[in-house]
Amino acid sequence: MIWETPVLLFALWIVPLTGAVLVYSHRKRAATARRFADAEMVERLMPSFRTSRFWIKSILLMVALCCLIAAAARPRFGVFFEEVSTRGVDLFVLLDVSRSMLAEDVAPNRLERAKRDIQDLLERLQGDRVGLIVFAGAPVVQVPLTTDHGFFRMVLEDVDTDSAPRGGSLIGDAIRKALADMEERRDRDQVIVLITDGEDHESFPAEAASEAAQRDVRMITVGLGDQGEGARIPQKSEDGSRVFLQHQGQEVWSKMDERLLKEMALATKGAYVPAQTRAYDLGRIYDDHLVNLNRGEVLAEKRKRYREQFQLLGGLGLLLLLVEMVISAYPTPTGDMERSFS
Repeated sequence: MIWETPVLLFALWIVPLTGAVLVYSHRKRAATARRFADAEMVERLMPSFRTSRFWIKSILLMVALCCLIAAAARPRFGVFFEEVSTRGVDLFVLLDVSRSMLAEDVAPNRLERAKRDIQDLLERLQGDRVGLIVFAGAPVVQVPLTTDHGFFRMVLEDVDTDSAPRGGSLIGDAIRKALADMEERRDRDQVIVLITDGEDHESFPAEAASEAAQRDVRMITVGLGDQGEGARIPQKSEDGSRVFLQHQGQEVWSKMDERLLKEMALATKGAYVPAQTRAYDLGRIYDDHLVNLNRGEVLAEKRKRYREQFQLLGGLGLLLLLVEMVISAYPTPTGDMERSFS
């Protein structure tokens, strides 16, 4: 047996308290009567003292209270199986983990900010299948499409710049990887959310976006970073001190490139989000652009359920209360009793 609201069972302490009050009042009433008349007269004037009606009514009342309190706690027993289907879209998150995402023009840095925003997005993905691909020099599928959002969060927490091979930022390859791992479906919409600073090293992302458009896969592109001055890329030196990435003796400054991100969003009838260095809510962006997507059945299964049984206890409790009310507290006067008063 399973109780839906077991805390209400603590109210059962009312039952013995009620019984104690009834017994106390009964004895108090008898003691008061005996102070004004002898025992024989009390038996003749108050015949209820020599019957079991008081105990029957008291027991019925307490059992009825037990039933009603137990019914309020909503007991469930009796197993049955119910077929449950989940409907949603397919959504791949492509997260740039190249070294430029360590730039601190977005607090605490671009990568950590992106991870937090993806967590916000997950709050909106009720029933949707979501996957995670990280990319730098090559794309890596960290989480295949799944409805297990708890597993997704656990994997996302451990993502860093070592989660994918270094050697550039290949946005086009990441898009093609998502398309290859996303089975083409016509019964639901499919989406790619790309979070990057826009830097690409000749992976032909525009052509990859065209492939997505041909499959009716929408893209939401999010550009992180300062597109004006840019920011330096911190790293640790051999002695553990903080230095900045250099190339040919010059410090590297990473700038956000939004031209490419706009082009890809436009090609797939999606949306470009110029987050840059400002705060933004990726979950709100999902609501604005994706909430009306066509959702297909992504999971159908039979789940074990327990039947609600509070009706039985509730009905029994009410019935016992009615019986208690019908039973008179005093017996019907007999002929001998009537003659005693004549």
